[in-house]
Amino acid sequence: MRPQESSFWWSVSGEWVEEPNNRRGGFSGVQRVVLPQSGECYYVKRQRNHLFRSVRYPTGRPTLLREWQSMRFCQSIGVPTAPLVFFDMQKGKEGWESILVTRDLQGYVSLEQAYVEKRWSCEQRAEALRKVAGALISLHRAHRKHGHLYPKEVFVNMSGTQPAVAIVDWELSRTRLTVAQAAQPDVRRLLKSLLSVGMTQDELQLFYDEYRAHGIKLPVLPPLTP
Repeated sequence: MRPQESSFWWSVSGEWVEEPNNRRGGFSGVQRVVLPQSGECYYVKRQRNHLFRSVRYPTGRPTLLREWQSMRFCQSIGVPTAPLVFFDMQKGKEGWESILVTRDLQGYVSLEQAYVEKRWSCEQRAEALRKVAGALISLHRAHRKHGHLYPKEVFVNMSGTQPAVAIVDWELSRTRLTVAQAAQPDVRRLLKSLLSVGMTQDELQLFYDEYRAHGIKLPVLPPLTP
């Protein structure tokens, strides 16, 4: 079967990198799939009966639908995510099932890993943080928040002439009334976590300066101590 065929992604199996989480009559998990012919790597998130409800969908729809829609929105405004490959959902005898497939972020490392392992120089860290701030500013100016923004959700590739960024895990992303309501909880969560793994005060100030340069005011920093 060719990877672009729907039946391929529904039937393919791989190593569980996120063990199935069984709760409330459903499950959610992520498999790593490597195609034997090409060696290309993909991540396949599978869910059954993990649902959200809304005015539009009072009886419920898969939460992966919401994540897929969030990633499509990010693509439309230039916010980088893991490359989308495939999404589908179907309702059967056991309820709703859904899958979301993304390409492996080869060459990328999470901010968490980069800080913990001290992978980058001070100059590289500053370059990476500016690029991350730029991506998040685009998101927040669109009145959109990520909703679960920790350093492990932000990936950076430093192999090119400029850092490349990709942000993952969009299941909790939501639209907010104002830019501040979108930006403040995301930035606070991310920076508080980065401070705990070695972010310096200069780097913290750099991040805030990027937001101020785009006219976005953020709260005072004292609570953000490690």
